[in-house]
Amino acid sequence: MKKSWVILAAVAGLLCSFATVQAQTKVRAEGMAIVINNRADIARDKALDAALRSAVEKVAGVMVSSTSEVENFQLKMDRILSESKGFVNTYKIVSESRQQDRLTVVIDADVGEARLKDRLSAIQLIVARKSKPRLMLWFAEKAQKDAIAEAAMSRYFIGKGFKVIDGQSLRKERSGELPLDPKSASRLAGQFGAEVVLIGGVETAANAFNVGGIEMHRNQVTVSLKVINGDTGEVITTDSKAGSAPGMKGDIKKITEEAAEKLARQTLEEVLEKWSAELVNTMTVKLLVSGLDSYEDLLKFKDLLSAEVKGFKELHQRAYQKGHAELDLELRGNCQTLADDVAAMTLNKKKVKILGITANKVEVGLLP
Repeated sequence: MKKSWVILAAVAGLLCSFATVQAQTKVRAEGMAIVINNRADIARDKALDAALRSAVEKVAGVMVSSTSEVENFQLKMDRILSESKGFVNTYKIVSESRQQDRLTVVIDADVGEARLKDRLSAIQLIVARKSKPRLMLWFAEKAQKDAIAEAAMSRYFIGKGFKVIDGQSLRKERSGELPLDPKSASRLAGQFGAEVVLIGGVETAANAFNVGGIEMHRNQVTVSLKVINGDTGEVITTDSKAGSAPGMKGDIKKITEEAAEKLARQTLEEVLEKWSAELVNTMTVKLLVSGLDSYEDLLKFKDLLSAEVKGFKELHQRAYQKGHAELDLELRGNCQTLADDVAAMTLNKKKVKILGITANKVEVGLLP
């Protein structure tokens, strides 16, 4: 009997240890990168990215072993970071060392199993890394139902830390209806300093039915929303939410508020999902360049971008004409970090000047 108790105690101990290991989310991970052109800052960022991927890999149980897996390592890790439930909530750099051109970073990371967007701290982190974008919110009509939905959504987004430019203020300044197409909305967003545009609409219906000789109504409300990138006019997401409840005809205020808040919550999750994917993978930034003396200068400038921009992944040339070029850069980071790196560049002894920055676009010119 005593032996049985010893065995049971040992098994219980193992189970407790296993549970502790399972619950443990803090892991130590290492990342390495090669220093090119003595740019230790770029190598440090790449080493940190590698360490974060390694931390998520350990928690997710993804092991890279075969040659084919190693070749697809970047793709696999990007997918894990953007789609898996494992996510780095916080991390601390334990050490950083450099041997010749090899830079190594060691971190202690806290990898949680909940999705990043589901936590307030995560929302604040994503919003901060996207440079706290400002929202422009308006509804298509000026009816009471639209004003109710607009107010409910504004309260929700403001409560999440966003700065909201509401439609009422815009209508007063413009003295009329606001445009609904993405391109016009994008132009208007530029005028009022908004990075994200939300265009909403409300439809209501009241269906009558009879209960014991008493006429009743079931009020139904559908709130719809279109989210547009203020810089590019790209539609980020569209969605709608419906709500209904029995009541007096016209008694729809509560239903509208509830549907609008649910839609705001769902929309924020979808937008955060997209932003999170951009942050852990890459985002596309439009780079407009002027002042180039020749096409050969453009080729040299593109080489500089790949060597000196932190988080650089890929470059696509969209247009070149008379010293002006339009480039799409895929990178980890944001427009501000891109502008900081480009501003430090020189081409043929010419300084690069930043002419303008928005959330998704940077304009630069070469000084004579």
